[in-house]
Amino acid sequence: MLLKKYLGIGLCSLFLLLACSEEEDNGVLTFDAPSINLSNESGEFRIGQTIRVDVSFEASALFRNFVVQRGSTIIDQINYPDGTEGEDNYSLEFFITENLLGTTQTFTFTVTDTFGETDTATFAATVSEVAPTFTIEDVEINGTSFKLVKGRINFDESFDNENLWLLKGAVTVEDITTLSIQEGTSIFAMDSIVPASPPLQPDPIIISGALDVQIGGALIAEGTQENPILFNTINAAPNQPETPDKGDWLGVVLRGDDSPEDSSGILKYVRIENGGNGDEALQLRQVGGATTIDYVQVHNTDDTGIRMRGGYVNLKHILVTQPDDRGIRYSDGWEGNGQFWTIVTDVDDSIGLNGRDTNDSPRNSDAVMSNITVIGPNIVGDGPGDTEGVRLRDDANGAFHNTIVTGFDDSFRNRNGGTMVIKNSTVFGNGEDGDDDGLHNTVRDDFRDPTNNNSEDEIVLTDVFVGISTTNSSDASTLGDFFDAVNFVGAVSPDDDWTLGWTLNFDGTPRE
Repeated sequence: MLLKKYLGIGLCSLFLLLACSEEEDNGVLTFDAPSINLSNESGEFRIGQTIRVDVSFEASALFRNFVVQRGSTIIDQINYPDGTEGEDNYSLEFFITENLLGTTQTFTFTVTDTFGETDTATFAATVSEVAPTFTIEDVEINGTSFKLVKGRINFDESFDNENLWLLKGAVTVEDITTLSIQEGTSIFAMDSIVPASPPLQPDPIIISGALDVQIGGALIAEGTQENPILFNTINAAPNQPETPDKGDWLGVVLRGDDSPEDSSGILKYVRIENGGNGDEALQLRQVGGATTIDYVQVHNTDDTGIRMRGGYVNLKHILVTQPDDRGIRYSDGWEGNGQFWTIVTDVDDSIGLNGRDTNDSPRNSDAVMSNITVIGPNIVGDGPGDTEGVRLRDDANGAFHNTIVTGFDDSFRNRNGGTMVIKNSTVFGNGEDGDDDGLHNTVRDDFRDPTNNNSEDEIVLTDVFVGISTTNSSDASTLGDFFDAVNFVGAVSPDDDWTLGWTLNFDGTPRE
């Protein structure tokens, strides 16, 4: 069993208490009895879950004590110092162990004031066998065998590399549940169809294939350079008649609690192909800073490749190729770091790297990135079009160090964004004719400030994005503990090409 408590105490003198008392009747002060409120009063739990109850209580007279009981046993007690009054809060966390199966755990909370008046509230937790809310079955589709997964995964589960796995519709990983995926495993996805049910639902509903990890759940997908983990559409599986295409399925979603300490798991040596379907192929929603996102490629997506919506997650060794909209976008108060990112897009009216908050953002994004290479359609497409390499908008902040931007109409732009820091970076091959810096007038003067040590000299790139420069670089490790100690501009060094062996080239061929 694990018990945690969190307590905040407000101290006040008796003089202030009397001055703020509830009533005065014929010269005699009277006080309301203490009161308690619970965030919830009951719940059903299974082994391995944690009971969480938030308690708020108040007393117009002075507090004497607060007692927590499990059954008839006192498991916590707070005796207040003289003069403590007002309001207070308490949080209970209690871990369910195997020996509690089939029982009802009762927690009683009692507050007592200085006059001996009390109030009591009770929480009842039923511990029972919880039925699985997902299924795994063997199926054969066009001569290929799959393990078909449907529903909400609410027990720890593993996908091995001896089978092909198929997600039907949106498959979720629930709270306190871990899905582990073995290195070298291939996971495919297909739509599910909810039949029409007139008159309330006259048409069928199509639910895109996706893997959606809920808050409190975890995805451990740790591949290797030799055996990466692959996510793709069913159309890319053996013997399927359709040609795989961007937007065939949605993608992978991780959800966190928006704290630096929270972890949603590990994505390492993972490739996500042909996702998007009108949304981001890899969505990181309020994901915490203890999550590992390292060596991940998103290829050929219908929308944005990767989006961080708030949170504190850090990303390293990221490759986004052929996004149909933005390469990488951050928003909603993302406060993370990034290093060794490569983005390659050939789409007109696209943005390589975009920081943009919204009116609903809980705070302004404040991100730090180094060793970034952003390649636009002037290099891999039919001209720069109406494109931007790196843009900030709507009060989002961003610091860009050791960054290459080439092949766009605008290389850097700050469109009503917050603070945009550009240092030790290089732009070339931008503009309408692909022969200038492409710096928007909102950033040009700062970029050319000698103290920022930026450059407009061309850097020779091979294989579209491989190439660095040490002419105007800085040691990235000076930016913080997350950053590796490298001193060059750009994301991929010819001497240490981290994209080899597990990613795809821009054209979709294996990168070897």
